[in-house]
Parts: sequence; C-alpha cells; structure tokens
Amino acid sequence: QRIIRLPGSQAFIASGFAAGVAASFTPFLGLHFILAAALAMLFRGNVLASAIGTFFGNPWTFIFIWLADYKVGLAIIHSLGYGAGLHVLSIDEVIGIMNSAWQFVSFSGTMSWAEMSRDLEQVFMPLLIGGTVLGAVAGVVSFLITLWAVKGWRLHRARRLEKAAARAALTRKDNAAR
Repeated sequence: QRIIRLPGSQAFIASGFAAGVAASFTPFLGLHFILAAALAMLFRGNVLASAIGTFFGNPWTFIFIWLADYKVGLAIIHSLGYGAGLHVLSIDEVIGIMNSAWQFVSFSGTMSWAEMSRDLEQVFMPLLIGGTVLGAVAGVVSFLITLWAVKGWRLHRARRLEKAAARAALTRKDNAAR
C-alpha cells in the first residue's frame, strides 16, 4: 500500500518500482539502492518507489535470483559461441571461489590478480549478463503489475470517496428537510 499511495502518476510510480526490482537482479550487492535510484531517474520514475522495489531482492530470494542469473548468463554466453572454458560450477567450486575472492579482497591470501580474474570471469560475467536479461524481464513484468495495481487502487479509492460524498450530501439534505 505504501507504493500505491505515493504521489505522482501511475507510470511514474510503476517505473520507479520496476527500476528497483530490476536492480535486485544485478550482482552488485550493496549497490542496489544506488543502481535503482539511477535507473529510476533514467526512466523518469519515483526514486522512493525504486528503493521499495529493491526489497524484491532479499536474503530469501537472492539465492534463487543468483542461480537463475548464473544459468541464464552461462546459456547466453555459450549460445553466442563464447566461454568454452566456462562450465556450471558445483557448490564446492562456488564456495572455493568465494573464499578466494575474500582472501584476495582482504589481502590475506597469496592469490594473484590473474587467478582472481579467471575466477571472476567464471562467476561474475554469467551473473552480470543473466542479471541484466532477467532484470529487464522482471522490470517489465513488475512495471505492468504495479501500473495495474496503482490504477485499480486509485479507481477504487475515487469511487469510495464519491460514495462517501454522496452519502454526506444526502445526510445534509435530510437534516435540512427536518
């Protein structure tokens, strides 16, 4: 209801919310609010609605989003004839890459930049490509659903206010007749 009650046109609110949902599909964890706000401004949407839309990506949904991003991204890379060395990772390989990345970032390991870039290519590129594609699809779907919901709510509210005004006018008319 917070989204529905935001000021502005239905498209303004829906495009902001869609920007937030789309940003949730990117692998840039920690930057989703900033990316969503930038997308909302680019698509002339409500920035507050974009912040609310980023909650689509949360600890319960991120694993599913990232798995879908990875598989779609890898499929796209392979369908274009690239990434012959890229393969679907096992959970142990993913954990190993995450540990290596943490050691690299914290300067606590002996990993070279060449090794780290190979691991990033294996994971980050499919996530980025898949996240872009799925984010665009999710953005369009969430735009349409939000647009429909905001229009419906505002129409419902206008009718309710109309009925209340008619009842109040009738009550005043009855009171004046007495």
